[in-house]
Amino acid sequence: MRGTGHRQESLFKTNWKHAFTYGGVLRKRKLGRTSRPLSGREPIHLVLKAQKAFLRTGTLRSPYSRAIIERNIQKYARRFHIKIEQYSIQSDHIHFLIRAPKRFHYQYFFRVIAGQIAQQFQRAGALKSTMTGTPHGTQTTTKSCSGTGLKNCESSTGLWMYRPFTRVVRGYRAYRIVRDYVQLNEAEARGVIRYRKQRLKGLSMGEWELLWS
Repeated sequence: MRGTGHRQESLFKTNWKHAFTYGGVLRKRKLGRTSRPLSGREPIHLVLKAQKAFLRTGTLRSPYSRAIIERNIQKYARRFHIKIEQYSIQSDHIHFLIRAPKRFHYQYFFRVIAGQIAQQFQRAGALKSTMTGTPHGTQTTTKSCSGTGLKNCESSTGLWMYRPFTRVVRGYRAYRIVRDYVQLNEAEARGVIRYRKQRLKGLSMGEWELLWS
């Protein structure tokens, strides 16, 4: 899908003045190393960003890769009481709109799903065997996640470029924007709607109808 990397830059460089964001490149800043804002009452926009150069097929949307991702989403959403309102698997990242009753449910879900996808990709040969080293900001240590019942749930494969990006979605207007944005990403990936730089603002009336059809 054309322009994927470019149009995601604004998402991963979200200004820290937005007090409810965390992760992505924000971890490179001192202010980005505080505790992650999460909410048991409001939805969370979660993004996992992969390194396409490490993917053997060059995309997360290949049938086999997608099957691994979707299987893990369903499994660990049930285990950690996560309500998945939406998700969209893109070529090099995954969008989620999710809710959970407790902060620790989110934390377990973030760590376990990222680690399990990376480990299963590695075991299945979906990652390039020439991978050496990892870029700055990538998880490289392997740990156990206490209380999850899973060992080594943080991956050392270097699949993920950043720590998970999250934003607490406050207010109904913000919720509708995120919901439409995730849906638009999926529609563009499927070729239903053509990508435009203006994103949601550039949609015609007909495309708005297609968005949720």
